[in-house]
Amino acid sequence: MVLKSFILRLAAFTLLAAFSVNVCASPAIIVPWNITAGQVQQLTINQRIGDDPETRKRFNAYRVYLALQTPGWGTGPVCWLDYSLDLDTTQVNITIPADVAPDKSRIRISTSLFKKGASTVNGYSYSSKTTLLGANGTWSQRELDGWVISDENRVSCWAFGCARKCYELYYTGDKTHSSDGSSDKQADNCVNQCTKDLNPSSAATMARISWILMAACVVPGFISMVI
Repeated sequence: MVLKSFILRLAAFTLLAAFSVNVCASPAIIVPWNITAGQVQQLTINQRIGDDPETRKRFNAYRVYLALQTPGWGTGPVCWLDYSLDLDTTQVNITIPADVAPDKSRIRISTSLFKKGASTVNGYSYSSKTTLLGANGTWSQRELDGWVISDENRVSCWAFGCARKCYELYYTGDKTHSSDGSSDKQADNCVNQCTKDLNPSSAATMARISWILMAACVVPGFISMVI
């Protein structure tokens, strides 16, 4: 099911790139040539909804994601950077953790409209590609085999590296079944703990996580001492 979800998202991205069709005009997501991991970056995101009453009735917020392209596979959102923004918010500050991808990876920023309180979002729109500098992540075998790491609407980018380690720990590489062969219950429990510990719940929490991650670069084992 996870691989099927990945293929569906890849197809959706291809259609979006070809036709630029959405519930309204495609959003303008302006990104710089490079984004440095661990540093605050301001983006300009315009959903271009205007005064469209039908769209505003259906949606009242949007979410911002990091989209990655694992070598040999398509692009898709993997984790959220800002969980909920009002539709008319155009100046957005994001920070991409260093462990989400290898250094100098080509990435995209993605957004999706949703109704606050709803469990689903309305497809994905993408920025042009930019380069992530100063990153130190490593692709897992699970990703290289074509499986996604997590639910991008559940796992924040601060918890993504932790979730990757969970699936790396329990991944068997057995692709003869409908699942990827991981011990799903154990892996899910592990990811749930990652989101509980690392998903930001407020601006203050996000600031604390950024401080912890920066300190961890200087003092090995620092995260295990703090969290």
